Amino acid sequence: MRLGYTVRASSSMLRHPRQGVERFRGRVDRRQDQREKEALRVAPGDYYGAVKDWASCLHAALGLPWPCPATSSFDDVWDKMIGDLHAAGVRVGMFSYGGWNDCDRAFALAIWCIVAHIHPARVVETGVAHGLTSRIILQGLERNGTGQLWSVDLPAVDSALHSEIGMAIPKDLRSRWTYVPGTSRERLPGLLSELGEIDLFVHDSLHTGRNVRFELESAWPFMRPGGAVVVDDIDHNLAFAAFGQRVRPAESLAARHVTGDGLWGVAIKAAESPLPSPEALRQGNRQLTGPRGAARAESLRAVEANPHYKKALGPPTPTVRGQRHERIERAVVREIAYELRRLTLGDCRLLQIQAGNGEQTLLFRDQLIRPERPVIYDLQDARDPEASGQTDFAAVDFEAAQFPAPDDHFDLVVWNRDLVTLKNVVPVLREARRVLRPGGVMIVAVPNLAALHNRLLLLAGFQPSTLHINNGDHVRGFASLSMTRVLERDLGFRIQQATGVGLAPISSAAQPRSLRTLSHTVVWVLREPGGALPASRPAV
Repeated sequence: MRLGYTVRASSSMLRHPRQGVERFRGRVDRRQDQREKEALRVAPGDYYGAVKDWASCLHAALGLPWPCPATSSFDDVWDKMIGDLHAAGVRVGMFSYGGWNDCDRAFALAIWCIVAHIHPARVVETGVAHGLTSRIILQGLERNGTGQLWSVDLPAVDSALHSEIGMAIPKDLRSRWTYVPGTSRERLPGLLSELGEIDLFVHDSLHTGRNVRFELESAWPFMRPGGAVVVDDIDHNLAFAAFGQRVRPAESLAARHVTGDGLWGVAIKAAESPLPSPEALRQGNRQLTGPRGAARAESLRAVEANPHYKKALGPPTPTVRGQRHERIERAVVREIAYELRRLTLGDCRLLQIQAGNGEQTLLFRDQLIRPERPVIYDLQDARDPEASGQTDFAAVDFEAAQFPAPDDHFDLVVWNRDLVTLKNVVPVLREARRVLRPGGVMIVAVPNLAALHNRLLLLAGFQPSTLHINNGDHVRGFASLSMTRVLERDLGFRIQQATGVGLAPISSAAQPRSLRTLSHTVVWVLREPGGALPASRPAV
């Protein structure tokens, strides 16, 4: 049996060498995806914020009431399809097609509802296998009385499985179906250009980050406003999350499979969203990776041009050491503002803790879209007149008192550097999490006790600059790796980004990832699990 498979697979690879290269590349990509997931040190369900009541969330995202009548007809469609396959002697479910899984019931129900509600004229999917997802789509189109499905599929390397491709699709539905054999890299771009516009895209082919990115970046520009993409097995990689951060869909959600531990996701395109070219979208992704990207440079220039940026730290210090320290502090403020600008959060309630004169708060507010009036918590009110007129203030004893806001009140919390002045840090961080709503974002910047200059000072027998003895208020120290573990393991945040700033006394700039543990200060972008990101729109 094994020898027969080897012969058939080898023959297929020799006849289609380009497809064979893609199959081999997929094995390499899966290892890279696994390393990236392990680096997060959080479960995929928590990272993606998987919701339990996905059906009501999906209908809310579509602007429709729940429950809906379309779901009542799904059970009969699903049960008949499974019954037909069993009658034909075909096993369905987990590992039923060459070691791969058939369509999950929850995944199929979501697609059934989307087809019923958006009435798609053109649907494109990748991956067919037995064709369970294809049949659900086609029966939905038949129920609507309109629509066509195009399925791009790389046949299994074992030719013995080729007779099973699409066998779930009955003859009376095949007039609405076009099967396109080949890899998505070979066939998808040309198909999309030929169709011009699509209403629904379903990914269920090779679940590597590289392939998911390619397919979504290819399909999204052709997606009509109000259309949807549905992606299976998003837990295999981080591509669906990265794609959502890049294009900012109107709505998105993640949910669990009924069988197994997998996740699937849905993203809905905004009604007013433009149609960028595929190359423009891919170029945008490249610009957002790496500290020297053109998009980053443009955003940093916009932050520096803000009138509140220069006022954020107060009057300059005359000493050389003080000026060097101020450059790093200003770079940290700039990095926080950049991260806020990149998140493109809209309709946000912002809280800044220990904000000094309040100019940082105004700078951070200006990076948001339609922000509400910001709030500052501090021991005493040190705001300058401009900040006093544009922010609200509450005096808080961080060592003893609870925050005055109710649970889940703020969409965004910023705490820049002053954690080092507190003795009891974990309780007050828990308070910050309490007032942050599910799906909200918290940005924390903390001087790094394990920074390069502190290591050199300790090696020489001197006190690290992060901890003061009798000439300052720094009473706690935090090493970057240990703080990361506390934020994730003890406090339950999901880390979206961690950036090192400054390499004293050499540089005040943002550092590459390899130098983050040696940087002067670390900026963490954290997300509270359990909900979607605050309302946002694509950056302009």
